[in-house]
Amino acid sequence: MLRVLFVCTGNLCRSPMAEGLFRKEFTGDFSLTAASAGTMAPKNRPPTDYSVMTMMERGVDIRPHRSRPLTEEMVNEADLILVMEDVHTRFIINQVPEAKNRTHLLGGYGLKKGKEIDDPVGQDMDVYRQIAEIIEREIRRIAPLLKRAAGTLRNG
Repeated sequence: MLRVLFVCTGNLCRSPMAEGLFRKEFTGDFSLTAASAGTMAPKNRPPTDYSVMTMMERGVDIRPHRSRPLTEEMVNEADLILVMEDVHTRFIINQVPEAKNRTHLLGGYGLKKGKEIDDPVGQDMDVYRQIAEIIEREIRRIAPLLKRAAGTLRNG
């Protein structure tokens, strides 16, 4: 099983959206699993209202999600860590140097150069929709790579 961990700052917007969209993309595929956390996340807070509404528009219910601070244990258990910004990569590598080769920008996984995904906190609903569109596009782009990686783990 390929364990994917999505990481953002507060675990209230981008990473829960990514986790929800990942689960939608891979519904019924038990070779992959997803979780999310934040580098500066408060404990046990619900996603922002705009995050929830944006995901509901996409047929994804993230209302049950509760924020989780990123821990060393989470990093060690993940096969692949997909972050939203370079600062998240640096945070993870400072905490767990051996996670360097498993940590990538979501907007760059499988590419030579990646793009950060901006934090929509404090912005209007249209910005949340734009961020959700970017995240969804990236998850669809990397889906074949993740399926291949899960197959390699299973067979290999």
